Amino acid sequence: MSLTSHQQEHFLILVAENDIDSSLFELQSDQHCCSVVLTKAQNETSTLLNTLSFDLILLDFGFINLVKAADCINKQTPVIAIIDSASNSQKQTIIATGFDDYLIKPVTKFKLKDIIDLWQIKNTPTPAFDYILAILNATQNNRYLTLTIFNKLFAELPQQITAIKDTLVHQRYPLAEEITHKLHGSASFCGLTAIQKSASSLENCLINKDYSAINRHFLLLQQSILNLINQQKTILALLNNTI
Repeated sequence: MSLTSHQQEHFLILVAENDIDSSLFELQSDQHCCSVVLTKAQNETSTLLNTLSFDLILLDFGFINLVKAADCINKQTPVIAIIDSASNSQKQTIIATGFDDYLIKPVTKFKLKDIIDLWQIKNTPTPAFDYILAILNATQNNRYLTLTIFNKLFAELPQQITAIKDTLVHQRYPLAEEITHKLHGSASFCGLTAIQKSASSLENCLINKDYSAINRHFLLLQQSILNLINQQKTILALLNNTI
């Protein structure tokens, strides 16, 4: 077992796989403020699952019985299956078994970045107060304008992410790029960092015609927006109480 840590660690990841390069996780740890525990033995994996609380688990599909025994699969901790390949039927089987997602070998730093980004965003959404501070800063503490911007975001963001999804499904990539660019600009102005970064990544994929990575970056953007939408009632209540 080896542990790669960051000074501000707060996101603990378990990786249990027989054939993986530990150096792949060194950069991920620095970029994501997380700690990564690597293990290749089933008995060691079982011990870790029953003694530590992880934020994310990446697990060789052959280790599935260990996760079931630890009673954590599809419960508090997202579990990602590491698999050799995946047909549509295999994907359905993996999700039906209880895994939350899958990672197809070979495991690369780019695949790791995408999947850690997605599940870290899901597990650690931005608090409502931080969203408010970001837009207050953009409006120079104008609370009325801040409230107006939030109301506009809550109305437009769901429409924009639905429109992007539709264009991607129909492979209308230039239109998807146009909508994503507009969303990226709005998020940048408002200081909504998570949405801005996700939109930028998707926009770059579209510009560079990297279509194989589009789905993952779209999911990141969709989750970033969902995290904000989920805070709508709290944000509006806080702002209305202070105006």
